[in-house]
Amino acid sequence: MFSRRFKKIQNNFREFSRAFSRSFASVNIRAGSPLPRQKAGFTIIELLIFTAVFSIMSVAFLSALVSAIQIQTKQLAASEVNQQSQFLLDTIQYYVQSASLVELPSDTATTTLKLRTSSSSTDPLYIYLSGDVVYLKQTDSGAAEALTSSKVAVSNLTFTKRANNPGHDSVNVLFTIAYNTVSQTNSFFQNLQLSVARVGAATFDSNVVPSSNNTYKLGTAAQDWQSINNTIFFSSSNVGIGASSPGQTLEVNGGLRLNTVTAKPTCASAQRGTFWVVQSGAGVKDTVEVCVKNASDAYIWATIY
Repeated sequence: MFSRRFKKIQNNFREFSRAFSRSFASVNIRAGSPLPRQKAGFTIIELLIFTAVFSIMSVAFLSALVSAIQIQTKQLAASEVNQQSQFLLDTIQYYVQSASLVELPSDTATTTLKLRTSSSSTDPLYIYLSGDVVYLKQTDSGAAEALTSSKVAVSNLTFTKRANNPGHDSVNVLFTIAYNTVSQTNSFFQNLQLSVARVGAATFDSNVVPSSNNTYKLGTAAQDWQSINNTIFFSSSNVGIGASSPGQTLEVNGGLRLNTVTAKPTCASAQRGTFWVVQSGAGVKDTVEVCVKNASDAYIWATIY
């Protein structure tokens, strides 16, 4: 619709220019001689009026042309921002949903999203802002891949992990994306927010190692694990080995072997209550001892067998 209106204005302007040229060519002014009546052209007043009308129409045409160009540029800016922001949101949502773990502190805004994945070719995965471009990097040694182009500028990108026990964690994403231009007239920006939850189960293809020593725990009192490999079972504070419903602090379904092949330590308060089996050579019986404190408050290995 806009192109048809623009062509119509352009055609009218051309017809007006041709009429003006023909009229101006008919003027024949000779110094010191009167004009013949049959070849009389426009008077000076008529030419001034015509020039004024022509100028007004030219200014109106140029104003319409400039406005049309500005509208078109604004629409291009909005389209570029919308396309790149949607691609960025879709990419973040895809990787968060398929992640095994969101490795971020809870309820703390950070500038880098770190995700653990089930594949060693992509683990760990980072999404972060450098300058005004958002990058994706897979593995610590991988090459960074730009998720946004130089046509837009991203700022204020933050990621906040929300813990949803006993459900999956979610990530709240905030950022501002603007069309990259120095013209205030053609500027366009959006403030966007996304909250996406992890839906994939936690799977690992290597050892599960905490990021810092003696800091994290496996499970909580409110959400404890039922079993490990269907071999070690938990029931409140009771632990069962081969026993799925332990009724004592430690319940073992099967024999308990003390395979003490290392050197027996000195019996002291730290070893009090420790059982020890001394494996003897051929023709000599084994001995079973326990570290206890006698009536003289001395710690000794007492032989049971």
